[in-house]
Amino acid sequence: MIFYGTKGSLIDSKRTTAIECDTCKQITSHTVSVYGKYGYLYWIPVFPMSKKVFSECNHCKATNEFSGMNEKLRRASIDIKKETKTPIWYWSGLGIIAILVAIGYYYSAQHDKDVVNYIKEPLAGDVIRFKNKNTNYYSTLKISSVTKDSIFVIQNNYETDKKSGISDIDKSKNYTTEPFGLGRNEIQEMFDKNIFYDINR
Repeated sequence: MIFYGTKGSLIDSKRTTAIECDTCKQITSHTVSVYGKYGYLYWIPVFPMSKKVFSECNHCKATNEFSGMNEKLRRASIDIKKETKTPIWYWSGLGIIAILVAIGYYYSAQHDKDVVNYIKEPLAGDVIRFKNKNTNYYSTLKISSVTKDSIFVIQNNYETDKKSGISDIDKSKNYTTEPFGLGRNEIQEMFDKNIFYDINR
């Protein structure tokens, strides 16, 4: 379940110069408070949505939303609202998402480089992921041993219809077939033809 919604917080409060209060008719200062509203995901602020202002008479404590203020108080509130900057932490969720995307991109790029090296210098225990062109199912081969000219692999006993399901079948107990050999050039050819698409160490 995804937890999301909106929430508000006080950003800043400032006093105005002397302005007549419509409630007590006193000419006095008013405290104008600016509240921000933001959207959150799992209680982490993701982006700002709006800002609202409220005033409080410092003599009688009467409060007003923007629509209930007199013209002079409205102008003062607009100025205070413009001067009040949206807190950076209102964007913290987007910042976290951007960092996670950057980390994911880095590790993906690094893995692509590693795959090139793994193909050139395979080791026993490496797992090759492939797609069966006849069934359109996915499975794996585990390298059992490596010689100068050949690579011996054991095929997984199971297949899955989704790439994401590979990790579910990649278990030691599922490799029980007899090893068979592939030439080193064959491994590269299989990757070039996109039959083999990944190798993990």
